[in-house]
Amino acid sequence: MLKGLATIAVTALLLLAACGGAGTAGGSVAVKLTDNGIGLDRTSVTSGKVTFNITNAGTVVHELAVLKTDLPADKLPANPDKPGKVKEDGNVGEVEDIALKATKDLSLDLKPGQYVLICNLVGHYGTGMRVAFTVK
Repeated sequence: MLKGLATIAVTALLLLAACGGAGTAGGSVAVKLTDNGIGLDRTSVTSGKVTFNITNAGTVVHELAVLKTDLPADKLPANPDKPGKVKEDGNVGEVEDIALKATKDLSLDLKPGQYVLICNLVGHYGTGMRVAFTVK
C-alpha cells in the first residue's frame, strides 16, 4: 500500500513538473528605467507571482505601470483627458514616484497573456518608456 502511494506521489510530481507547475511559476524580473526606455533582464515569465525589481537609472522621477493588453507596446491610445499620457486600460498594478537611483519592488499575480510595461508620467511614454512583456 505504501509503495502504491509513493508511486502515485512521484507520478503526480512528474506531471506537475512537465506542465510547469512545480516551482516554475512567476519569478522575478529586473527592470531598469532610463530617461528614454525600459530595460528588462527577461521579457517573459510563466504565470503566477511575478516580482518586478525596479531601479530608476534615469535623471528624473519615473513610475512603472503594468498593463494587460493585446496592443503593441508603441500603439497604446492617448488619454484625451490627460495630455502627454496614454490610457491605462488593463492596468494590473503600478509603482509611482520612483526617485533617482532608488529601487522598488512590485509583486503581482499575473495570468497568461500579453502585457506592456510603461512609465506614464507626462511625455515619458512618447520618449520610448515602454516595453512588451509576455506571461505564458
